[in-house]
Amino acid sequence: MIEIKEFAYQSHGAVGAGSTVTVKNNDDTTHTVTADDGSFGVTVKPGESMSFKAPAKPGRYAFHCEFHGNMNGELTVE
Repeated sequence: MIEIKEFAYQSHGAVGAGSTVTVKNNDDTTHTVTADDGSFGVTVKPGESMSFKAPAKPGRYAFHCEFHGNMNGELTVE
């Protein structure tokens, strides 16, 4: 799971390759979780949760918010 709070991402550990990743937005504005390499992306409205499929290849995937350039994170896929 990835949580968004106060314009920051909090990742709760590594995820399995191809698994479902849930993103919960605890802020009062819309955010995205968009992979820098384009391998995943989801838009999450305030107070909502959305899911996406993790990449099938293990590795570390940098991501960002398309609306807020100061928001960056990393998803570890095992």
